[in-house]
Amino acid sequence: MGKFADLRGYLCTLRNYLRTPKARHDLQSYARAIAMILLTTTIITFIIWR
Repeated sequence: MGKFADLRGYLCTLRNYLRTPKARHDLQSYARAIAMILLTTTIITFIIWR
């Protein structure tokens, strides 16, 4: 298989995974974690530069 076919296979697998309830739960968890990291970084930056 070529690189393009491998990439296409990975994308197909990812698309199928994203259609599952587990993926929805995982994405919510990742979004929550990213929001917490951004909020913490913003607060610390505000305190340091104040």
